Amino acid sequence: MNIFQTAPGCSIPYPDQIREEYEVRESHSILANISFPHLRPLVEEVFHSLPEPLFFVLQLPLSVQEEQLLRYPRGQAHQEVLYLDNQSLSQIEAIWQSYGSLLLADGLSQFAIASQKSHQEIFVQKYKITALFSPQPREFVPLLEHYGLREVKHLLTPWDTFTAATPGECRRVSYEGMDVFLVAEELKKHGMYRYRITEE
Repeated sequence: MNIFQTAPGCSIPYPDQIREEYEVRESHSILANISFPHLRPLVEEVFHSLPEPLFFVLQLPLSVQEEQLLRYPRGQAHQEVLYLDNQSLSQIEAIWQSYGSLLLADGLSQFAIASQKSHQEIFVQKYKITALFSPQPREFVPLLEHYGLREVKHLLTPWDTFTAATPGECRRVSYEGMDVFLVAEELKKHGMYRYRITEE
């Protein structure tokens, strides 16, 4: 049996407890554990299947300075949700070519690629737990099974294995001086904007 592989920016205490599996939430979404070697090709297959126009979402932690500036309560961290909408497939491909490896490896960020037309979306969350949203979520089942995932009634995610003594860890990853915060600054030059601030 292969041990579940996490992204370089993520550590989980019991990878042997995590399986490449998915749970279907009928008429809404699929939640999946996808081992790191399968994540990139699966994300690519999903966004190549989505009808244009597309949008890209990047979710990042707020800085300590901004948390203080906005006078948020201590102890509760917040994130900014950034949108880049009305994108063609070729524009999303360009973003992916430039930043996909970093986004997949990084532990602090979350990202999504979605269709404004069909309301289908792939959302890669903390610890790379992946949600696939669709009015007919089972349309993604053949793709997941192609990568060896199997359906379960209740998905055990890394979050379910954490305790106070054995937490998970998410870290920022840098490639050649670039990190996800600099990715956001680059994409803002192309129209990315802050959509909202949310609690972590």
